[in-house]
Amino acid sequence: MDNPFRKVCSTDEIGDNESKAFDIDGRSILVCNTKDGFFAVDNICTHQLQELEGGKIRGCFIFCPLHGQRFNLKDGAPIGKLTDKPLATFALRVEDGDVLVNPQQSADAPD
Repeated sequence: MDNPFRKVCSTDEIGDNESKAFDIDGRSILVCNTKDGFFAVDNICTHQLQELEGGKIRGCFIFCPLHGQRFNLKDGAPIGKLTDKPLATFALRVEDGDVLVNPQQSADAPD
């Protein structure tokens, strides 16, 4: 069986509390480096479809750069009143200093 995880970058390519978007199979996926580790989410705010890349990361949350909508990077849950639609999250692994993302598996799905 093919490994569905794709190498997107090395861990040192994304600084602390920073994010970077990658095109994986035609989908823009945002990889975020937080104090709790790396997370992968859809690179689109569910409020007004603004890209999240460049949004501030505080703790394990990202803030949309357009209106400040906050999302939990662990499960995609929105916090605030602008939207109740969560972000899609993706399974992510760190192996030998590389960040690997599975664009077909949610972060909370069993391996």
